[in-house]
Amino acid sequence: MTNNEAELWALHQGLQIVVRNGYMNLEIEGDSQITVEMLRKLRDGRSWQHVTKSWRTSGIIQDIGNLLNRIEYKIINHVRRTGNKAADLLANWGSEKADRRLDVSWSAIDDEVSWRELQNIIIHDHNEANARKNDNHQTADRR
Repeated sequence: MTNNEAELWALHQGLQIVVRNGYMNLEIEGDSQITVEMLRKLRDGRSWQHVTKSWRTSGIIQDIGNLLNRIEYKIINHVRRTGNKAADLLANWGSEKADRRLDVSWSAIDDEVSWRELQNIIIHDHNEANARKNDNHQTADRR
């Protein structure tokens, strides 16, 4: 599959976990600008037929739209790859062995990836993103 299809499938699986576990107030972030733009179109009320013309992604986009309608989410943001270290850590962890997966319980992560390490990565990414946002606002204010 293409990288865009892989991004959509990963999002689909994540949304299924969210729905299954009843998570609320979700913030959706992704480092794929194409996927984020598709999500924004769905959020803004466009039907899945107007989000993609590709037969390869039409079914998954339709499913994602249905899942989005079942959850509460605040924002959909594009983040640079540098701000996506936690997702990279989990993706690498999952791709090392075929039987690894996170689904209903996050406790499936074994000792090689500690929760503290993952939490620290998430906090660091969040702080970096906020610092970049503040720098951009200050630069704009000076103009």
